[in-house]
Amino acid sequence: MVNNKAPNPLGLIILLSFLAFGATSPAVAEEGYGERVGEKLGRGLVNVVTGWVEIPKNMVNTSQDSNVGIGVTWGLVKGIGHTLGRTLVGAGELATFFVPTSEIIHPPYIFEDFYRDTTYGVAQ
Repeated sequence: MVNNKAPNPLGLIILLSFLAFGATSPAVAEEGYGERVGEKLGRGLVNVVTGWVEIPKNMVNTSQDSNVGIGVTWGLVKGIGHTLGRTLVGAGELATFFVPTSEIIHPPYIFEDFYRDTTYGVAQ
């Protein structure tokens, strides 16, 4: 059976746009582009997979700062919020890994400086 449908040019246009962007990006000419892109890809993947660890992390940290009752309640709420934040930032980094950017979440990995509260922002 022969497919007489004309190919959809939208996919080709999107692919060419990504290639054109990559070829004209100043970051491509910059030394270390591959390392920065690889780091961002890895960071995004790790944060998507381990984002849920923010819940026990915040429960433990809040319990140590206050008491167990507050740690179990407020730490759980904070942990859920930071789980969403870390997972969404990781997903964003996965989706845009080809554009090297600065870290958005600090610490960049959940197990790096475990007892430090998670913060967000480009400059840290």
